[in-house]
This record gives sequence, structure tokens and C-alpha cells, in this order.
Amino acid sequence: MSGACPARRDVCTADVAVVSCHLSDDRDIALTEAWALLSPQETLRARRFHFDRDRQRYARARAFLRREVGQATGQSATGLILAEGPQGKPFLPGSDLCFNLSHSGDLAVLALSWAGPLGIDLEFIDRKADIDGLSQACLTAQEAAVLAALPATARSQRFFAFWTAKEARMKLTGEGMTLPPRQIALTLVAGLPVGYHTPDTPAAQALFVDIGHSGAICCLAIAQGPHPIISLRHKAFCHVA
Repeated sequence: MSGACPARRDVCTADVAVVSCHLSDDRDIALTEAWALLSPQETLRARRFHFDRDRQRYARARAFLRREVGQATGQSATGLILAEGPQGKPFLPGSDLCFNLSHSGDLAVLALSWAGPLGIDLEFIDRKADIDGLSQACLTAQEAAVLAALPATARSQRFFAFWTAKEARMKLTGEGMTLPPRQIALTLVAGLPVGYHTPDTPAAQALFVDIGHSGAICCLAIAQGPHPIISLRHKAFCHVA
């Protein structure tokens, strides 16, 4: 485990730090600052987005990632040379810091840890989603049966709990959609995900993180073991309804 973490006590003392950031306005990161932090490749990718909203969200999300990783490692955000795994999961070569970013709508969450790999997923509950169709495509028979037994009013929230747990597991190892969601069998306790029957390597647990935003479900996948210390940080939490 690296000892280089001079600027971020919360990342050093917590097993996992989870930081959130709004992407649609300047309250957490100004757009001018975001553009200044991007690499030339990131700037080119941002400018390929057709809509301003998507372009600005991408710019803020990548700048947010750079700013937090830079602070955690004591490096310049603009000087970070971020690399990507085969399925696009970013990492910082030569550093023991593990991190993973997820965003939904105008909110992003970033998980950071010196303790080992992790994956995080954030989704807002979409009550208009075709839960039955999505269940057939994404859930195992056991998971679908658990979902079907719930009152109709509870199914959307439970489906997105299942989905975020699966997505976090895909991101834990960087496999992404090369690991189809139906090949991930969740370990359920009282109908809620706590880990993974399959794949069983690496052994992993699923932990839900309350990020203080109504309608959001956030799940963290990390190695099986004692419940980690999780540090939450967002300067705008008190303003979220």
C-alpha cells in the first residue's frame, strides 16, 4: 500500500472515500476550471458530443476525476497521465490508488481507496422503466422471482438495487459489459444484495451508500471482508432535497 497521500486525510484514513459532484452547474466545479484540467484527448472527446449538456457533463466529470485523484496522490490534476484498461476503466499507472467513477443525470460519484480494487455505480430510479423487460434481460431466475413477489410500488426501487449491484461488480474488475448481467448471481439477504454467488472470483461484497440524494441508488463492490470504513464527502449535501 502506498504511503504517498499528503493532501487527503479522508482517503488515507478511510478504507473507501466516496465523493459526489454535480455536473450541470458550477456549484461543485466551474466549467472554466473543468476545461482547464482536461487533457488534449479528453478535450477532443468532449467536443464530439452533439449537445452542450452532454459536453459539459463529460468535461466536469473528467475534471472532477482528475481533481480528486490529483489531491489524493499529491499530484497536479493537469499532469496526471491516466490510462485505461481493456474495457475502458481508468487507472493511474505507478500508483496504488484505486478509483472508479459513475454518473447518472447531473450527479457523479467517485470512489477512491488505497486498500484494493473497487467498482461503484449510481442510478436514479426510473419509475417509467420497463421493469419486466429489463428483468428478463438482466436478472437471474431467483432475482426475478424475488422482484415479482414484491408489491408493484416497490419493484422499480428493488430492480435498480439489483442493477447497481451488478454494474458495480462489472466495474470492480473492469470487465464491463463483457460480463453479462445475467451471469452475475447476487447473494440476497432479505431480498437485498449483499454480495455475489457468481462470479466467485474475486470474492466480493455489495454495499449500498447513502449519498444523500433523493431517488438515487449507489452501490459499491469491493473485496469480501470486514465492513470497510466509508468516508462521504460533498459540500452541497445540505442543499439536496
